[in-house]
Amino acid sequence: GLNLLRLATASPLVRGNDTDQQALLQFKAKITGDQLNIMESWNSSIHFCQWIGVTCGRKHQRVTKLKLRFLKLSGSLSPYIGNLSFLRELDLAANSFHNQIPQEIGGLRRLETLDLSNNSISGEIPSNLSACSKLIFVDMTNNQLTGEIPALLGLLSNLKVLGFFNNSLRGNIPPSLGNLSSLERLGLTYNALSGIIPESFGRLRNLSFFTIFGNAISGIVPVPMFNLSNIRIFDIGANRIE
Repeated sequence: GLNLLRLATASPLVRGNDTDQQALLQFKAKITGDQLNIMESWNSSIHFCQWIGVTCGRKHQRVTKLKLRFLKLSGSLSPYIGNLSFLRELDLAANSFHNQIPQEIGGLRRLETLDLSNNSISGEIPSNLSACSKLIFVDMTNNQLTGEIPALLGLLSNLKVLGFFNNSLRGNIPPSLGNLSSLERLGLTYNALSGIIPESFGRLRNLSFFTIFGNAISGIVPVPMFNLSNIRIFDIGANRIE
């Protein structure tokens, strides 16, 4: 009985580490191109916390950062990424990842930074990204995203940066983004967005960078936006704004 008890108390730690390792191996399995042989370091001869691009928390050896930018990687994003439950930073910028962003990303409750910019990711922005309530930085610039900007992103109350430059997003800008009281940078340049600039944007007190250049947005600029004292860059050109 005593041994069983000891086993029961030891297992969560083992399971946690195993979950992270399995998630990383599943991530690796979806990588189809690796010109720089980055993934060769991802093998059992060293602990996964020492794999290239992986950072673990000192206390419990759980993956807190996965940073693989500018490494000529191609492939799709494994849904198992959602099992890295301690992940705070996911940075895959400037590679050749394609296909959709897996819905499972909504399971990353500790995620603060999500940088998928400069890839070939298609499909829609998962609306359950709104469950990652600690997000501060989201950049998906230069991809092939389609569909609408999910209104649920207005729940990300810690968000400071939201970048969707140069995609194929359409539909209206959700008025709910006016609830992002911490928002400093909003970049929507070069999409196919229509409708108007939401009146609620007059509440974005911390906004310093706002660009919607090159869309099909019409109507007028909400008057309260002219009173936003932190604005440095305000680019509404190449639209249908009166």
